[in-house]
Amino acid sequence: MKNKVLEVKNLTVSFRTADGNLQAVRDISFTLEKGRTLAIVGESGSGKSVTSRAIMGLLAPNALVEGGEILYKGRDLLKMSEKELCKLRGNKIAMIFQDPLTALDPIMPIGKQIAETMIVNQKMSKADAKNKAIKLMEEVGIRDAKTRYDKYPFAFSGGMRQRIVIAIALAADPEILICDEPTTALDVTIQAQILELLGKLKEERHLSMIFITHDLGVVANVADHIAVMYAGKIVERGTGS
Repeated sequence: MKNKVLEVKNLTVSFRTADGNLQAVRDISFTLEKGRTLAIVGESGSGKSVTSRAIMGLLAPNALVEGGEILYKGRDLLKMSEKELCKLRGNKIAMIFQDPLTALDPIMPIGKQIAETMIVNQKMSKADAKNKAIKLMEEVGIRDAKTRYDKYPFAFSGGMRQRIVIAIALAADPEILICDEPTTALDVTIQAQILELLGKLKEERHLSMIFITHDLGVVANVADHIAVMYAGKIVERGTGS
């Protein structure tokens, strides 16, 4: 497959517990193509989020990768040092987390949270980072961005907070965007708006996307490929409509 940007091969992840190792992901494999969306669908506890966190190198301390490879452009992420992974996170592979309220720092203005990513990852000046952050806020549909730059997360609705989280994920212009149930905490109308926004951003920025969800209906019209997980395994594959 010429255009693959990410390849997971035979990944197995366990968690150490008092009763022994508990397998959460069992020998799964999939490929993400450039400019495409792969949806990983499954019930709670099926291993979806563990898979996404393994890609990001953000597994819990008691997690154990028992086997497999996660290849980004031929490089195995599982063999990288924390320093090497930090260079990739945000810059090449970014993630949108499930709950925007817990993903945001409650005591830092939202504009500064967006700008911080560019200052740290892209070594931008504070002035340039602020200007780009305001543009990103406008791009994800936050009106009056200049005046709302210094507002705190509590001043925004759930849908607006999710747009802020999306802006943070896009701040360093990643190539791959992992969306871990980004619409779960939102009502149906806002869900549709966020899905429409993600689809628009994907096309405009030529993103490759992994969309994690428990609801097949959410991704039926946006995914190019679908993998269904159950009890840590991929049990079915298909294509989107």
